Amino acid sequence: MQHVSISQDEQKMKKPIAGSYKCNIDTSFSSYLNKVGLGMCIRNDVDEFVHAKTDWFTPLCDVDVGEAVVLHTTLEWMLDLQFDSVDFALDSIRVVNQVNSDLDDNNSLVVL
Repeated sequence: MQHVSISQDEQKMKKPIAGSYKCNIDTSFSSYLNKVGLGMCIRNDVDEFVHAKTDWFTPLCDVDVGEAVVLHTTLEWMLDLQFDSVDFALDSIRVVNQVNSDLDDNNSLVVL
């Protein structure tokens, strides 16, 4: 079981609590290439680099869709890496609000 919190990117520079990780995720959009770029960077609780990953997909899509895709891709990556206690930060307030609207009172998403 993995406990994560999802917040808007304004919390980007905030370090995670001891024993947990922080994953900043973002998207880029290229109409010229008709691609959406995905970027993920994990740091530990003392702000040391742990892992990073990039990916892309086509075709170009709405910004909120791209942000939702990068969140989904990152959650799958965290499961593959078997990381627990991860705080995620992303730009899209609409995606953050939508995900958090389905969370319990502790603002923790449980991924099985």
